[in-house]
Amino acid sequence: MLEAFLKSINCVIIMGLLAGAGYWTASKGWYDQKATQLIARLVTFLSLPCYLFASVSERLTHDALLALAGPMVLPFVSMWTVFLTSRIVIRLGRVERTHSGIFSSAYTASNNMFIGLPVSIALFGDEAVIPTLLYFFANTTFFWTMGNYLEAMDGLATEKREAPRVLSLATVKRVFSPPLCGFLLAIALLLLNLRLPDPVMAAAKYMGGITTPLALIFIGLMIHSIGIRNIRITKDLGLALFGRFLVSPLVVVGLTYVLPVPELYAKVYVIQAALPCITQIAVLARYHHADVKFATTAVASTTLLAAIVLPVWMIILTWLHG
Repeated sequence: MLEAFLKSINCVIIMGLLAGAGYWTASKGWYDQKATQLIARLVTFLSLPCYLFASVSERLTHDALLALAGPMVLPFVSMWTVFLTSRIVIRLGRVERTHSGIFSSAYTASNNMFIGLPVSIALFGDEAVIPTLLYFFANTTFFWTMGNYLEAMDGLATEKREAPRVLSLATVKRVFSPPLCGFLLAIALLLLNLRLPDPVMAAAKYMGGITTPLALIFIGLMIHSIGIRNIRITKDLGLALFGRFLVSPLVVVGLTYVLPVPELYAKVYVIQAALPCITQIAVLARYHHADVKFATTAVASTTLLAAIVLPVWMIILTWLHG
């Protein structure tokens, strides 16, 4: 148990130093809006798709891929179960209508790629990449369908506009983001028993190597732009934190007894469920003219509190799995 705690603390320190580098350089005025967007685009459109493609191609075979059908079910079931509990909490806790959609997204969807992937690798090694990607698939599908729809409905609370469709061409484009496409391309090649030339694979691996530091530097930039001093824990935000750090991972723990998965997968799924909320809730809040302040505060507060929560969940996982 002590070893797990020290390992998680080591992980938090590493992540903190990298994110701190982003925060410090941002405080020195190194980045304007275009530079910040460039870092996000480099990760989202280039390095992360390459990383996922190379990782899946290296770590899976055709037969191993087919065996993932079972473990893939749990993340989807957990995601929608947590979402349903968020709607109950909204009603019982009388969460404000103007940000109830943002509330559900923050409560349910985690920052699975920018923070989740580096954390999983630091805690469990490279073998954790595959279960992290399975969770990412469920997380992304939920957020860009139901999460996007609910945040748009928040915007309707203050502006009279036509209600959006949950499934549309724009939604499909967002679900099939470059990182997911990199993942799916690797899956398709494995199913066809095909492999790209070695120079291409090597280039993808090198490009993917910049993902972790860039992603965490971006998190530091984001926290600086939001402003730590602007964080205020309101009743609604407190309920969102309760769901993000307690209900979500507890649902996954419970489901591992109903839908058994390998021990590594179970641990990775729980950690992924206990991560900060997905950063894109703030982007969508601005796009849909919803409660941007609530969204950005949720992102900043959950990101900072994760440094305390993750070691606690590592101790719990060690106790549960021996």
